[in-house]
Amino acid sequence: MKRILLFALLLILQINAAISQDAEKHQVEAKVFGFIGYDAILDTYKSLDARDGELIFYPLRPRLDSTGKDINKAVQLQMLSISTRLGLSVRGPDILGAKSSALVEADFYATKNDYVSLLRIRHAMFKLKWATTELLVGQYWHPVFVTDVAPSVISFGSGAPFHSLNRSPQIRFSYFPYPMVRISLTALMQSYHKSSGPEDAQRNSGKPELMLQAAAGSAEEFLAGLSVGYKWLTPRLVTQTGYATCKTSGQYLFSAFLLKKLGKTVVKAEAVYGQNPTHLNMIGGYGMASGSGPAPNDDYDYTSLNTLSTWVDVQHQAGKMGVGLFAGYSKLYGADKNYTSLAGYSRNDDLNNIYRISPRLSYQAESITFALEYMLTAATYGSTFDNRHRVTSSLDPVYNHRATLNIKYSF
Repeated sequence: MKRILLFALLLILQINAAISQDAEKHQVEAKVFGFIGYDAILDTYKSLDARDGELIFYPLRPRLDSTGKDINKAVQLQMLSISTRLGLSVRGPDILGAKSSALVEADFYATKNDYVSLLRIRHAMFKLKWATTELLVGQYWHPVFVTDVAPSVISFGSGAPFHSLNRSPQIRFSYFPYPMVRISLTALMQSYHKSSGPEDAQRNSGKPELMLQAAAGSAEEFLAGLSVGYKWLTPRLVTQTGYATCKTSGQYLFSAFLLKKLGKTVVKAEAVYGQNPTHLNMIGGYGMASGSGPAPNDDYDYTSLNTLSTWVDVQHQAGKMGVGLFAGYSKLYGADKNYTSLAGYSRNDDLNNIYRISPRLSYQAESITFALEYMLTAATYGSTFDNRHRVTSSLDPVYNHRATLNIKYSF
């Protein structure tokens, strides 16, 4: 037994030495990074959320008991550490005349509520960077999530559902005609961030989502850009009565983003308008185009709800103290055709609009950050709708007040 242990130890030392020599030979630099996070969360109204309440969307539709009391009006407390993160960044040797780099990152957020606290892949990608072009391959942020123009909020979710939250397997080609100008084209497939409806709808279409983006400027002073995208969803391959179908819903997306630095203050803003942006964790969806079916073979066409989402974020840094404010607004504008709701094909197609106001305060002491954030989120649900599912009258708004204490140790 001692001989086996000694042999194993020698083998590990030899492998480690070989890796070190190979890394030195190929000029590989690897850095471990991450943080341990703790969140204490207090809510005053039951809301649509995920992962034991870590990610919040908006208050649920009022649910009244026989006496008229709202069942959803209840105080809830939660403590979580599932946002804890571990990553590895790599700078590799030149490949095909390009600078190479890679990123692997994971957390304990899992991919579904059923798997909460289990490890999941956040990012797993590599890049090749030439003088004026760049190739990114792997799982990374959706192009609409521009890392330099993401809200600096404390709560998990980067401002979702007003700001996009999506990581997807992709291949992205970027061209830099000038040092401060970038044009990129991305083809991507949905991973654990999927559109509402059948989970294999994009796969069934046989087409990737395509995104074209142009940006100018630098995150150091001023940055602005535009995005346009299109995706295809084929929810069913067979009807309920057993007939083959390939009816597909094509859905577009536009976005504009802006960043401006004013001394120690950073202002960020974004507007997104599109059809069924639920894969970005936004509100919306799609359903049956009324009048297109059901036909004798139980087939029908689809039509998508149009969603507008806007937000602005202001962050001011004064030494170790940080003060910020996030404000977001989203609204459903109905469909282009007469609309019939399909169960599970939307994220609350009975909504009219939602908004959020969220101030925050943070203090950093070496590797530890203490932060406190207050979040007011309001949801207005529709009471009556026209044929295209545009709201004609609404219920009174419902509100959730959330207070989050976040403590983070980074390394």
